[in-house]
Amino acid sequence: MVGYLGKRTNQQRDITGQQAQSEREAMWGPIPGEIVSFDAAAQTATVRPLYKPIHNGQPVEMPHLFEVPVDLPRTANASITFPIPAGTRVMLAPMMRSMDNYDADDDGAPFDGRSFHLADMRATITGGDSVSSPLANVDAMNTHIRFNAEGTFGMRGSPDGKFKWEGSEGNLYDIIATFMELVAADELQINYGSSQGTGHRLFNRAALMELAAKVRAMAL
Repeated sequence: MVGYLGKRTNQQRDITGQQAQSEREAMWGPIPGEIVSFDAAAQTATVRPLYKPIHNGQPVEMPHLFEVPVDLPRTANASITFPIPAGTRVMLAPMMRSMDNYDADDDGAPFDGRSFHLADMRATITGGDSVSSPLANVDAMNTHIRFNAEGTFGMRGSPDGKFKWEGSEGNLYDIIATFMELVAADELQINYGSSQGTGHRLFNRAALMELAAKVRAMAL
């Protein structure tokens, strides 16, 4: 804001500058938020904005926003969905114009003249987290799709084509490879034929061990 504002010092440029500054400060942009509740069927949420605007020199809590659309990664024929529990941080971004017609009838024409309004916020699960609370146990070497917050369950993939499926009972690739190695090493008797059964040794042990080696080689 330019100049000095007072009873006899207000110039047109000062008034214009004050109006421009006030308008800019009143316009909404992206702000962080926190999920209060999520409707998985409608993909909308009640969100608590974490930004605190200043009123009369004091920061104040914003009210909850209701039926906020939540954007999940998707294409025309594929998507990735996540459980979105309460407390999940999101990034709230306002639309340029009102989106009532688009959300109701897939019509992009604005419903009214409002712009960058709180009523037109959308939430994305990418963003909203503070740098003071980084994601724990990030794997800097492999792509990691995590099934829990700690990263102990999920899928990892390396640039050289190795994989790891980590579940409650261990790495799936280790379990499969160990099973195949035990079968091949045991000279398993397979009974088939008559009701009494006829024992036949497992003659394809070498092929089974080769398969086991391939599974083992793919495991991280």
